[in-house]
Amino acid sequence: MWKICLADVWRPTSLAEWKSVVDSPIDAPVRQTLFVNFPEDQRKELAETFRFPTIELPAFPPVEWVNQKLPDLFQTLCTGESKLLRQSEVAQVITDRVGYALPELVVLLVLDGLSFYDVGGWTFPASWRVKCEPCLVDGLSVTTSGMRRLIGLPCLTHRLFGLGYKQRLGFSYWERSQNRLTDDLFAEFPPTQLFRVTTFEEVLHKLQALAPNSGESDCRTFIQIVRTGLDGVCHNHREKPAIDTMLDGLKQNIEQIVEALRPSRKTMRIFATADHGILWFTDQQTVHLSPETRSPRYAKGEHPSAKTVRIVENGDIYSVLTGDDKIARNRKVTEWGFHGGISAQESLVPFLDITPPRFHV
Repeated sequence: MWKICLADVWRPTSLAEWKSVVDSPIDAPVRQTLFVNFPEDQRKELAETFRFPTIELPAFPPVEWVNQKLPDLFQTLCTGESKLLRQSEVAQVITDRVGYALPELVVLLVLDGLSFYDVGGWTFPASWRVKCEPCLVDGLSVTTSGMRRLIGLPCLTHRLFGLGYKQRLGFSYWERSQNRLTDDLFAEFPPTQLFRVTTFEEVLHKLQALAPNSGESDCRTFIQIVRTGLDGVCHNHREKPAIDTMLDGLKQNIEQIVEALRPSRKTMRIFATADHGILWFTDQQTVHLSPETRSPRYAKGEHPSAKTVRIVENGDIYSVLTGDDKIARNRKVTEWGFHGGISAQESLVPFLDITPPRFHV
């Protein structure tokens, strides 16, 4: 993510490269320069010989810095011309990582509404191997688009079936026959292996009941869970939501999944991500893109301005607001957050890759 913020900064690959440029007889334009991850001897020379200051960068850049650069770089990032993970790559990334170790249980938890910057304080047991990386929502940051990108085409279930994950367990709040998105997300789940639930506790209860009897010892199982994240309280909530409390609850849910599957005595790998992030209400300025605009962050059709980026999705054109200081219509009094635009808060979601130790009970 630092590459987003430092796109205009020259980062020589070595001290020799820097010297060759500054010592060149050909005048070169003056550029901001940053020396990153140099060997100790080169860092010492920079500090002692050239008296360059040293700074410590945090692991990830501040939201404000990302929002300054992301609008201009968004289209480039969506083409994959960087090492930043894209949402449309998630299904293949999971398949590749699972294919290397072939754990007996694979879990995908998809949360509706969660920003990468929301999970910065999350910590898990020291015995777990946890990697949390930013994932770019490479398209409209809305639920229907984001979730379909995550599941992929061919869908993740289909890809994992080829690796031997023939048993599937799916959990959703909606009936497949009554919700087109649910039907797409769970397209290859047999009816007997797809459960409609109303609370997350029901998911845990079924996992606890199913884990000890999950089939033959060599039958690998894929578990897909779609759960509400922060989206549920950002659109229509009378009081200001207790965001920190909800975040604690979502982290606890991941830990509860592990504990629910513990009696299985099986190796497991858990992936958790989101369809989009949430831009929380902070007195954003209203800029009307179109009289027909229903979304606070984008409008269908061409409505060019200095604060919009053009996105084409499923043959439709959208004008999408960028940054975090504008909305496209007046805020509703029960509306505490927005999504659909391009900002660090909306466009960067977490991708958690967790491998707990094998349990023995």
